[in-house]
Amino acid sequence: MGFWKRLIRFAVIVINDEGFEYEAGGKLISCSQCGNTRFYKSKAQLNTKDMTVWRLDYLDKSAKTLQCKKCGFILWFGKSPANRTFLQ
Repeated sequence: MGFWKRLIRFAVIVINDEGFEYEAGGKLISCSQCGNTRFYKSKAQLNTKDMTVWRLDYLDKSAKTLQCKKCGFILWFGKSPANRTFLQ
């Protein structure tokens, strides 16, 4: 798929607020609560007590999260899941 087709597909999805499909380990990710396959991706800080005491929270690792578009359930990942919407 060419660059412009991907860009147009991305714009349509963002404007329509459809969410994205992701895969991890070669499998499509689905929500464990409702079975939906559309998610919003974000990051979450993994704070530790020691780093917080010394105000060095920004040095802690972060995890990738996917929030289900349908029910809002949050899935956590150590490695970033691949966006399957644009791999097709």
